Amino acid sequence: MDTPHAHPSPQARLRHLIWLERRDLWTVVAFAMGAGLMALATPIAVQSLVNTIAFGALLQPLVVLVVILFASLAFNNLLIAFQFYVVEMMQRRIFIRLMGDIADRLQKVAREAFDGRNAPELVNRFFDVLTVQKSAAVLLLDGLAYGLQAVIGMLLLAFYHPILLAFDLLLIAAVAFVFFVLGRHGVATSIEESKAKYAVAAWLEEIARNPMLFKWAGSPGFVARRSDALARDYLAAREAHFGVVLRQHLGVLFLHTLANTALLGLGGWMVIERQLTLGQLIAAELVVNAMLGGLSRLGKSLESYYDLAAAMDKLGHLLDLPQERDGGATLEPAGGPAAVRLHQLGFRYGDGREVFRAIEAEARPGERIALVGASGSGRGTLLELLFGLRTPTQGAVLVDDCDIRDASLDSLRRETALVQGMEILEGSVLDNLRMGRPEPGLAAIRDTLAALCLADDILALPEGLNTRLNHLGAPLSPEKTRRLLLARAVVGQPRLLLIHELLDGIDASIRGEVIAWILRPDAPWTAIVATQSAEVMACCDRVWHLEAGRLQETRMPVPQPPEPAPIP
Repeated sequence: MDTPHAHPSPQARLRHLIWLERRDLWTVVAFAMGAGLMALATPIAVQSLVNTIAFGALLQPLVVLVVILFASLAFNNLLIAFQFYVVEMMQRRIFIRLMGDIADRLQKVAREAFDGRNAPELVNRFFDVLTVQKSAAVLLLDGLAYGLQAVIGMLLLAFYHPILLAFDLLLIAAVAFVFFVLGRHGVATSIEESKAKYAVAAWLEEIARNPMLFKWAGSPGFVARRSDALARDYLAAREAHFGVVLRQHLGVLFLHTLANTALLGLGGWMVIERQLTLGQLIAAELVVNAMLGGLSRLGKSLESYYDLAAAMDKLGHLLDLPQERDGGATLEPAGGPAAVRLHQLGFRYGDGREVFRAIEAEARPGERIALVGASGSGRGTLLELLFGLRTPTQGAVLVDDCDIRDASLDSLRRETALVQGMEILEGSVLDNLRMGRPEPGLAAIRDTLAALCLADDILALPEGLNTRLNHLGAPLSPEKTRRLLLARAVVGQPRLLLIHELLDGIDASIRGEVIAWILRPDAPWTAIVATQSAEVMACCDRVWHLEAGRLQETRMPVPQPPEPAPIP
């Protein structure tokens, strides 16, 4: 669901998009103006034909008139074809620009932006890029053509007689009334309709995401009631928006009827009074009929405008996502494991909930720290602070005596690896291990997989390292997927390794071997592992215990070598 937040209006976003595409827009406008002028060839030719016939039936003027009309209409259609091509190029560029911008922003989004929100459902708004493309094409090809046709037609009428100039002014006032007065709340109701549509999509995603849950007894009735409520909300929003569009349609149709009738009566009177020729009357009637016919077809363009405004509003929920900070000092690469210090560290969520406060702790290079605590004690949040995903609200996190708030996030994450959750890329096993990094090589990857008891499982896959995984890790089992995530983290030889409970879920038959390798004393990283497992804690040097916002430290006893057996 969309959450309310301050962001630019749809009209402001449209103005920004127009500014970005201004060069091609001027080209489209120029082609449309040319096409509009050439479209006047028919009424002017009819006027000339009527006047020519009125003064005598000569063949030569008729032939010349037909040739000129053919050339004008051919040039008009050529301009329309060029306009169509330019608009197609703009559609492609809009898609690529928005896709690239949104992909970059999602990659750099601040962690707190997704707190309490369904990120995949939010990204569904990207599909409104297609609405932007199609609606922009309709407005530029049809709406612009109708609008310029009306303006040029009015100018032609104004040259015929001052009374027709007054007719133009009244017509402009009537059109403005239809668009701006009858169209009040059109954008707002379109946005509400769009919100209702995405609420339905989110509900359908929820059903698809939990197939087993919705097979429980009583679920069919629950699904039906919830679906019915969402359908009613959508229909109410759609009805409110359609009410705006309908009254604009009716206004345009009434204007079409009234203006055509008024012009015929007014023009007939002017012909009788010899203030207008018969040819001018026929030409004026053709111009006004075409002009108002175009206005009556603007209903589709109006709906396209409202769809475009709603789509820009939806895309704004992606374009306005809070971003991680940029810049900062580059952490100089140093050999060996990293040193970590927490100085008076505190953190509150955006809703004011305090997680911990005034934490003082230190992890020396190469140490193995077990981070324990009850669910919700803030262990995951602390690991996210160490990785730079969140910013402390109090105190500081120092890595190698450098406050990470002053460091470049890119350089920090080159030295740090965080394993949290089951995040699998839909791609090959090798893609998931490298994640775009040119290193490590295949030999290092195979050694890491072997150390995590995963090498034989990968070899057994249909295409080995090139086997494609889905977003859940299949065809690997969930437990093997956990080990793959560990391999991804350690294969890059980080200096600081952060693990959130993944070691607890390793298969019991190999858990000891995997834990011993990850937490071996000669590992090239300092390890901080959130865990509830006594087996993991036994392999660590110290335990950090988080409870009620405070951190207490316990040193694990050093294993003593067994006493030699007594000599008989």
